[in-house]
Amino acid sequence: MTLLIIRRVEYAILGLFSLCFIYYAFQALIIGDTFRFMYVLIPSLGLSLLPIIFELAMKVRFPPGFKLFFSLALLVHVAGGISRFYWKFAPFYDKIAHVCSALALFLLIISVFALLDYHGTTLKWRTVLIGTIALVSILMIAWEVSEYVIDLIATTSYNNGIIDSIGDVIANIIGIIIGIFIVRYYRTLIPAGKNLGHLLTL
Repeated sequence: MTLLIIRRVEYAILGLFSLCFIYYAFQALIIGDTFRFMYVLIPSLGLSLLPIIFELAMKVRFPPGFKLFFSLALLVHVAGGISRFYWKFAPFYDKIAHVCSALALFLLIISVFALLDYHGTTLKWRTVLIGTIALVSILMIAWEVSEYVIDLIATTSYNNGIIDSIGDVIANIIGIIIGIFIVRYYRTLIPAGKNLGHLLTL
């Protein structure tokens, strides 16, 4: 019953998020921000629909809340760029974005491992957890490096020095920790004898 309520709330919020994406689309066009409209908002809107398409194609379903966190990370990024929240509320907004992104990425990778297990590749929880933490960490470090490289090439200011990078890493760790607690909660709902793939049937 609790999962059903969570899932219904999730879909209601996802509906609101869709309206927010539409709002930011109009805002981007009104202010003439065609770059973010084409290369940030449109891809983000498409990515927000991927989990639903994935569920329909694979005939599985993400645990309640997973799609919500994924869309939230995308929406935070879109709002930060188009409404200039990254600059208006610097550096705090950027750290919130990092927490959301690390959490969404953690849950996404866990879901990929769960899909592999669901289709017959038996995976141990400990291995999946360590592997997911490692992958998220590597991708987040790669993101920090890419910011630095972009700044060098395009003379932008995405990376604001070592202190900013340390703050980003801490935010990423917080996102990973939240993800671990969420997955540990769902693990308690899996019946004894069932593997990781059962996550996609809750």
